[in-house]
Amino acid sequence: MKGTYFKANFNIARKSKKNILLMSTLVLFMVLFVLVVEAQNLGDNYRQWRSYYDSLEVNISYFDSSLLRKQEYKETYDNLNAQEGCIFSLQNGEVLSDPQTYLDGSITLFQTMLDGYHNNYLGASTLNVPPKYQLHQKLVTYKYLYRHHIPAVMNSKASATYLIYILNFVAIFIFFYILLISNDVWMVKLDHDTVLRNIPYRVEDEVKGKTMINLALALGPLLIGLVGAYLFAGLRNGFRSLNYPNVFYFNKIIAIPVWLDCLLFLFYAAILVVFVTSLTLLLNQLTKNVYLTTFIGIALYVLTYLPAKMLKFIAWLPSAYLNVNDVLNGTVASKTGFAGLNLVTSGCILLVWSFILIIWFRHLVNKGGIAR
Repeated sequence: MKGTYFKANFNIARKSKKNILLMSTLVLFMVLFVLVVEAQNLGDNYRQWRSYYDSLEVNISYFDSSLLRKQEYKETYDNLNAQEGCIFSLQNGEVLSDPQTYLDGSITLFQTMLDGYHNNYLGASTLNVPPKYQLHQKLVTYKYLYRHHIPAVMNSKASATYLIYILNFVAIFIFFYILLISNDVWMVKLDHDTVLRNIPYRVEDEVKGKTMINLALALGPLLIGLVGAYLFAGLRNGFRSLNYPNVFYFNKIIAIPVWLDCLLFLFYAAILVVFVTSLTLLLNQLTKNVYLTTFIGIALYVLTYLPAKMLKFIAWLPSAYLNVNDVLNGTVASKTGFAGLNLVTSGCILLVWSFILIIWFRHLVNKGGIAR
């Protein structure tokens, strides 16, 4: 895109009241949501374990009273008792005062809980046991903490743990933010063709320019929000190392430091911007309506929540890869049954679709869809 034309487009985008509101809202939400986390004790591991322990005791009592005479339930009963023993040991004062011993005991507990899935906790229908993939995530996280001698933080309001919390949360809905930023990306040309008429351009330059503008409007606030969230939470509740782990999926579930997770998130978000910009350019040209463009974009996202049996049949569509959190933590791979669906392959699929959408958009414009 010509420098003058790019500058004109960028000024229109950055001065848009809608875009200013969206960017400000995103940054403020990411920074200030820690106040909600503090007030509601969101991500409080102590409370979660207390709830699980209560459920465990209820099920053990139920087995004691009625089910032990059935041999097929003995494996479950033994596993529940083993879990109870692990929890008792973790509550020991000496264990709590030694971070490494506590982590080692927690690893044993998670492994014992996973062992219970060998018979799918037969007979313990009311046990509030976390899903198997969540236990795997906990296990790899605590193994990472143990290897790197990092004490576990049992809340989500410290600097690093809040950064993980808000990163995972924002990754779920960042598609909507990008969609709202770019939903009128081509409407300026359609509605006000005379605004930029005297500045020559090519469709290829137009697409590149719009994409770069949307990258700036999306990644800039995200980066500011992540840094601000870490600093604000740290000032209020104490700083923790950016080496604190978060769950990540490549070909298996692993744990990586949160600073690396942030970089990978921004990388995938950039790919998502490319796709959404291509999508909205085409939809603007086809529908000539911002609201219909937005509705179609939302409809594509909703498909990510299809049941696993259906989702695997649309794995070739971009819909499955619009929830960034599901891509990064392996939920997409788990639901579809395709172990190779990680950040790299998901990003490649989105880029292929972006190329297809751009070709279609270029064809419509060159066919005479708008005045030049």
